[in-house]
Amino acid sequence: MRVEPHLRPMTAADIARLGEIDANFASPHYLDVRKETDGLNVTWRLIQRPLNPPFICTDYVFDQREQKAIRRRLTSGDGLWLVAEVAGRLVGLADIEHRRWNNSAWVWHIAVDREWRRRGVGTRLMRRVVAWGRRKELRAIMLETQTNNWPACRFYLRFGFRLTGLDDHYYTNRDIAQKEVALFWTFEL
Repeated sequence: MRVEPHLRPMTAADIARLGEIDANFASPHYLDVRKETDGLNVTWRLIQRPLNPPFICTDYVFDQREQKAIRRRLTSGDGLWLVAEVAGRLVGLADIEHRRWNNSAWVWHIAVDREWRRRGVGTRLMRRVVAWGRRKELRAIMLETQTNNWPACRFYLRFGFRLTGLDDHYYTNRDIAQKEVALFWTFEL
């Protein structure tokens, strides 16, 4: 029998338990960013390339600083916060902030425990986010990920997000050389 995680609203008590979710990832590919500049004319080209060895993220943790930020957003009450739970263990999180200034939603976290990936948990969470955004009559759902998180990029593409921007100095001054460029995605509602 297949166990389905239960999706429910996140509570303040869940914040201290977010460490139960192993949100780290391995990426066998990245998007190589090629930039050509001629004055104000800038051309970007992204090419999928293998990573050998694969990129292994080991620092996606919900430390005290991140927990404090999530608590602040949760207590604001202006967003959507969901957790996925199986047998009393958290296996997924949606941390979404309503941005009134541009009538959109910003996805701070869509996180699924490594053990529970590719089982529909992320899709179920994102469907709830989209349904919430439509009920609130938002214009879009937006998020950011990096070029070396190929699994997340594929998920957003399959779900219907469009790549709407990038920033090659978002993390450091050497993002392109380090193969970690910020990508911005939009799901129009």
